[in-house]
Amino acid sequence: MPINPHVPGAVPATRCQIPAESLRCGMYVAELDRPWFDTPFLLQGFRIDSQIELDTLRRYCRYVYVDPELSDIGLAEVIRRVELGDDPFEPASAAGASEPLRFDTVLDDRSLRQSRPARPVRIRSDVKISNQTRERFRRFIKATAVASDAVATRSSLLDRTFGWLRGLAGHDPDSDEARASLAQARSAIRGQLPPEARLRRYADRAPIEDELPRAREAWANASRQLQAMGACVRERRTPDVQEFGRAVDEVADSMIDNPDALMWVARLDENERDATSHGLKVALYLIALGRHLGLPRRELAHLGTIGMLADIGKTLLPQALLEKSGMLTLPEHNVVKEHVRLGLEALHRDMRLARAVEEGIAQHHERLDGSGYPKGLRGDEIGVYGRMAAIADSFAALIAARAYANASAPQDALMNLYEWAGTSFDEPLVEQFVQAIGLFPVGSLVELSTGEVAVVLAHNRVRRLEPRVMVLTGADKSPTATPFERDLLAGSRDREHGQVRIVRGLADGAYGLRPAEHLGDRLACADDAAP
Repeated sequence: MPINPHVPGAVPATRCQIPAESLRCGMYVAELDRPWFDTPFLLQGFRIDSQIELDTLRRYCRYVYVDPELSDIGLAEVIRRVELGDDPFEPASAAGASEPLRFDTVLDDRSLRQSRPARPVRIRSDVKISNQTRERFRRFIKATAVASDAVATRSSLLDRTFGWLRGLAGHDPDSDEARASLAQARSAIRGQLPPEARLRRYADRAPIEDELPRAREAWANASRQLQAMGACVRERRTPDVQEFGRAVDEVADSMIDNPDALMWVARLDENERDATSHGLKVALYLIALGRHLGLPRRELAHLGTIGMLADIGKTLLPQALLEKSGMLTLPEHNVVKEHVRLGLEALHRDMRLARAVEEGIAQHHERLDGSGYPKGLRGDEIGVYGRMAAIADSFAALIAARAYANASAPQDALMNLYEWAGTSFDEPLVEQFVQAIGLFPVGSLVELSTGEVAVVLAHNRVRRLEPRVMVLTGADKSPTATPFERDLLAGSRDREHGQVRIVRGLADGAYGLRPAEHLGDRLACADDAAP
């Protein structure tokens, strides 16, 4: 298959070069004839679902690379015939077929797994991403792809990004939007803090490898304390509040020194439906967002407490209801919504909650448009910690497998938050959440321009789309005998394909891969190297 030398990255042999005018709905576009950021599409592959996407591809591209394996059933032969120059709408003579080809959407490929090569797990069908959201998200990522370290107090990352873009290409309105987003988010935060509190700038104090042993201990202790807290609530016993507070402090301190380490450890816990695991992950996402915004140390601990205790009331609900296979009925959902009230009542019996913590727990299911619960609050009636908790809790739920839905790729989950920004969620805080955890979070699977699949090991806080990764497969998606690292910031190049970059994010389980298995090996090595 011919490869255009101007196309950045590689084109695996399973992909077919298709003229833009020959594209049809149902085809999976894996690569373009130009960088993704030169088009309105996000940096990822996607299945063509609308005429708008078809028209946009034809306007920007002369040809694209289509993956037959990820396209709709019935299109594989059409794609290959288009690549060979045949008329795709005339029946192939060898097949002798007379029935028209179907362009049906495949939402569940379980029946095909025995006869076809491994392919990514299906994305959630209960969430949708509009073309307008793709455009807004692309613009924000483009404006903030090159930035300084975490949020600064006097010389913010977006100030420097803004100046850099001005110097290269003149005034860029995308940077104005990103800068305004940061200003709005920090303004909301200042209104929540005591007058004497000051936002600060955090820098990593230790490499991820050095922080990993302490991060693992912090995660294990926090998990034990949260389980103990749940048991005390369920059995109406008095919890050890001091030990719980120390566990929260350990998590906050590790996140301050290097947030990637605990994010990595969290990926090792694959019990996604466990309430303890979910609560801890929400706590990490909240602390990461607070750290990114420059909140004081005490406020980061408050955010960690909110994340860990937000769903504590679920320990008082029927377990069969929480583990139901399928969507809840309206009466069942009304019962589940009681967990917020039940949790706060139980906590008030045995401990005194800081105002910010109580607010975050009480409001983590409220939505700006009034569609949330338990009070149906709207707009400014929801405090900033409640808004932050809603974002972190929803993200954790989206990327976790559920009885009624597969896990979303983190990249898709972030776009879904964007889809709901301005209606359900605070838009500036959503944008800063993306900045805080990264478009490709630590421990997430990504596909490289070589066709290889890798897991993200550590972020680069200067160039956010160029992290350090561990390559797990070859271009054909078969696992490598010995996984190896690539630092995309260092200009990692492939001898055959040139500069290596991330093409798209993948959901856990894509191509049968489990990042936790490989991250666990690395964590063991870090422990062995620790003094």
